[in-house]
Amino acid sequence: MIAPSLKAVVIGANPYSDSSKIVKVFTHEYGVVPIFVRLQKKGGANAIWHPLSFVEFTDVRKKDGGMATYKKVERVGKAIATLKDPKRTAVAFFIAEVMEKSLAEGVPLEEVYSVLVDGLEKLEDSGNVANLHFYVLARIVEAMGLMPEENTSGYSLHLETGEWHDASPMLSRTSYLLRNDLAQLMIKIPGMEFDTMGGLSLNQKDRKELLLAMVMFIQLHHAGLREIKSYEVLETIFS
Repeated sequence: MIAPSLKAVVIGANPYSDSSKIVKVFTHEYGVVPIFVRLQKKGGANAIWHPLSFVEFTDVRKKDGGMATYKKVERVGKAIATLKDPKRTAVAFFIAEVMEKSLAEGVPLEEVYSVLVDGLEKLEDSGNVANLHFYVLARIVEAMGLMPEENTSGYSLHLETGEWHDASPMLSRTSYLLRNDLAQLMIKIPGMEFDTMGGLSLNQKDRKELLLAMVMFIQLHHAGLREIKSYEVLETIFS
């Protein structure tokens, strides 16, 4: 048995058969854990598995090298606004996909888990979530110990090394140099109160560059670069 009770955040799911799927969840104690889920015949019972759903499992068991199973699962807290508001849903899908495609299985990241749970509460209860994904990702970068010290010399930040370079910024799948002003903003965000994030003033190009830079920063130090498909939907909804 892993634990008699285990809280987790759903970050992804893949079909296993017509009547089951493998759900990836992020936990405080064990990091990312794949869970075998047998689908219920009543469709409403399966709605609990949406991205960033906060759930609690009872009697979780896992064999070496295999998937975890459980006896019972139930939702922790509410997700009414998250499921009804397309903007909140888009943010949930985006953050969940970043987590699924950036974190290796079985690596505990307690501080990242705490950031994610705090983000879930804000996603459900905050009046404006337009910049929540920036807030959560910047705090995850900090929680992972990746955030560099401030450097106002105008140097670019190399996302793979975390060092400042006296070179022209260029962000692509083969060049990881982030503009100094965007790097400085990333450094400042974790110290901001979320209520003030509504005043974050960036044009569409800079929003995209900063957001994808933070994704790259996390991925380069963990699972390697992978495309985040839900980004285009997120950008469309908030444009």
